[in-house]
Amino acid sequence: MNEQKKNTNKKVKKFYIILGMLLILLIPILFLGNIVNDRENYRDEAVNKVKVSWADVQTISPPELNIFIPEKKETVTKSLELNNYEAEVKVKTELRKKGIFTVPVYTADVELKGDFLNSYGDLKNIKSELLINVTDSKGFISQPKFKFLSDKPVTNSSKKYTKILNTNEKSLPFEITYQIRGINEIYVVPGGINNEIEIEGDWSNPSFEGDFLPSEKEITDKDFEAEWKIPAIAVASLNNEPSNLKTNSDTNYGYTPSQTIEKAGVSFLMPVDNYRMATRAVKYSFLFLALTFLAYFIFEITAKNTKPIHQLQYLMMGGAMLIFYLLLVSISEFMAFWGAYIIAAGMTIGLIGLYTYFVITKKENLKFSLLICGIMAILYIFLYVLLALQDLSLIIGSLMLFLIMALIMYSTRNVEWDNDNNN
Repeated sequence: MNEQKKNTNKKVKKFYIILGMLLILLIPILFLGNIVNDRENYRDEAVNKVKVSWADVQTISPPELNIFIPEKKETVTKSLELNNYEAEVKVKTELRKKGIFTVPVYTADVELKGDFLNSYGDLKNIKSELLINVTDSKGFISQPKFKFLSDKPVTNSSKKYTKILNTNEKSLPFEITYQIRGINEIYVVPGGINNEIEIEGDWSNPSFEGDFLPSEKEITDKDFEAEWKIPAIAVASLNNEPSNLKTNSDTNYGYTPSQTIEKAGVSFLMPVDNYRMATRAVKYSFLFLALTFLAYFIFEITAKNTKPIHQLQYLMMGGAMLIFYLLLVSISEFMAFWGAYIIAAGMTIGLIGLYTYFVITKKENLKFSLLICGIMAILYIFLYVLLALQDLSLIIGSLMLFLIMALIMYSTRNVEWDNDNNN
């Protein structure tokens, strides 16, 4: 009995050694996450440089009509309500290179038309200002063209069109066209009582963003077209506020910073964000290390005439598996993510398999080396499925872990944990 107490159970001791190796490998895992974040920040810097020379994400504000009514000793500014509002945006995209990164940019033809409600009756010699605005005015590549009431279209060098009104019409129609350019995304803000927004472009994988989904859409492998029909009550209900949007000054057209702007739009971001996928993959790295080390541990305690695997060998194999994530990030910067994943996984599986055959088993157990390669291949396929099917990742992961636990319990069914003899 005393002799048993003096002899440490080798299996349990080895288990704790492997657990210690896994905890040590948590340190480089943390560094891996930081490296992926640094590369993503570097990508964002490249995008920002394109923004500086091109233009930022564009949000197209609805036009506004202000009239200036003389009253006694002062002039009062009144805003007319936008009634029917139609916005048509035709987008042409292209890819710009900045270093090793590709950034989608676009040029958009914008046509805004509709009418304002005249609730002030007979307007005689009343000054009016028709205002337009976008997020980044640097993106204008043509002078806006205004057509107001029955006037002929006028090209203007400003976002403000001034006219003296002499009318008693209840509806004041307008039509405005211009060209802008931007990056990644484009949005339109609904500002009328009735809003119809149409955005079409030559991007095959658009993502519809903002506060409203399209009422109709059509997407092909070459282009897309989407249409939104948004009544004022839908806009107002988001904030429980009136939908009228006012300017905050004569020179700063658009909305005050405190306002929440409801908008509808499209994102032209690349279909697969390799850094986001890599970040998610790193989160599974500890689980992958644990499962692989567990396979070696079961091999040690179940196989006969097997030399123990040294803890430094566990560390080297763990380090090789962590390099997979560096390979994945670096290769995916130059090719599609799925291709980078196959290459990185193949290199890692090949290295671990060869190390197992030539070093761990000393060329004496090809079957186990092939088994390890098969296990790792299944794990990497499993990881890719989790990355690709984000919505189903929880159920798939749960079922896979259940299956793995069942296999572990079956493989160790004959192990005597209380002593060093396997029966």
